[in-house]
Amino acid sequence: MHAFFYAHVQLDHLLCALILLGRLGDIGSTYLVTPQLRLEANPLVRKLGWRFAVATLFVCLIPYYSTALGIVVLIPSLMVSAANTSKIWFARAYGEVAYGELILRLARQTRLSQALIPTWVAALFIALIGLVLLLLSPDPNQDWGFWFGIGFLSYALVVALYGSLFFVRLFRRAHANREDLANRPS
Repeated sequence: MHAFFYAHVQLDHLLCALILLGRLGDIGSTYLVTPQLRLEANPLVRKLGWRFAVATLFVCLIPYYSTALGIVVLIPSLMVSAANTSKIWFARAYGEVAYGELILRLARQTRLSQALIPTWVAALFIALIGLVLLLLSPDPNQDWGFWFGIGFLSYALVVALYGSLFFVRLFRRAHANREDLANRPS
């Protein structure tokens, strides 16, 4: 099977198609969850908008430069798509604005650490997948598992970084809104 695969499939083409699928999944699921990008965790996409999000489709060309980097890009693309897709039902049923107001209300009632710690723990578990793959596949020149490990570590960084930025921004808004409400004349 392994020999058949490599005899009939060009890895760079396959990776390009899979990354494109992952990016389309990310963009499509993001649109279904937050069409106005109010709930978008990635600050670049939130600031630069849908045109930038669509422009990220061009990362599918990376395998033509380096198949190893293509694998590193593939893992976060597919994982982000999976994470976004799991939120579609609730966000669509509740509505983007109402969902945003709900999490803002929850942020007013809790502490930032209560949101950040689970985010970091989730990133740690994902990073452990990457570290195990690196342990089992230590040679980047011989083992594709090494590059999958780097991909999982990259996704763990995305989860930790963008998740943290999202919650910090959310809790700042919640705190600012709480002060505005407290300072309003009765």
